[in-house]
Amino acid sequence: MGFERIRVWRHLFGGGNAYGRVEQLETFQGQAELRNMIHEMHEQGLFEKKLMELQYVAIDTESTGFSSRDDVLLSVAAVLYPRPDGVSDEMSFSSFIKLLDGVEISPVVQELTGITPDRLRDAPSLRDVLQKFVVFIEDHVLIAHHAAHDMAFLNAGLRKLWSVELNSSVIDTGEVARYLHEFKKYPTLDMLLNLYDIEIENRHSALGDAFMTAQIWSKQLSILQKANIHTLGAFWETFMQERQKRIH
Repeated sequence: MGFERIRVWRHLFGGGNAYGRVEQLETFQGQAELRNMIHEMHEQGLFEKKLMELQYVAIDTESTGFSSRDDVLLSVAAVLYPRPDGVSDEMSFSSFIKLLDGVEISPVVQELTGITPDRLRDAPSLRDVLQKFVVFIEDHVLIAHHAAHDMAFLNAGLRKLWSVELNSSVIDTGEVARYLHEFKKYPTLDMLLNLYDIEIENRHSALGDAFMTAQIWSKQLSILQKANIHTLGAFWETFMQERQKRIH
């Protein structure tokens, strides 16, 4: 399979170098980056795309720890939003990942996620899982909670295997919630599930968390529409301005 599906888009929120740069919008370099991002969105025809007309994929990962350099992925999941008509299997992707020799899962992670070495014994390799994952997400906008964590691990795997990065457009539901509800700190997934009255199911599994993240984004989309934020460009500008306010 080829990697022509990996679109080189700037991140709205999430991992990657662009995420770090847009935090410096008050600097001359940051302002130049802002103009470049707007220009690229116009060139790619993304700026006027209606939020309600876009296809999204909510993603989540489980890993042995928090460091994408020292820890490894245990599972990856993705859920299409809105759901396609027809066969239910087409709306999601989920897979455990086989552990390399010598890699251990701490008791804390095993208890939290339910992922044990035995469950990964016959799982596919990281190479096979990431190939299928990239095919599944296509060019859709990615939705994630704590997006920087998921993107860091996914890109670490892609760099290791093929020297590429997944620079899809990424929306972080936690960052959106900070704007919509004026959270002073980044909200946890559980806080948002409670806020939006979403039933908790299969928490701390990649597929369960991805599915609930898709539901959170559905709630947030409705609020954005009521706030007259209808296009990807308007969304992007609104949240970049909000980030700049926080910096000052």
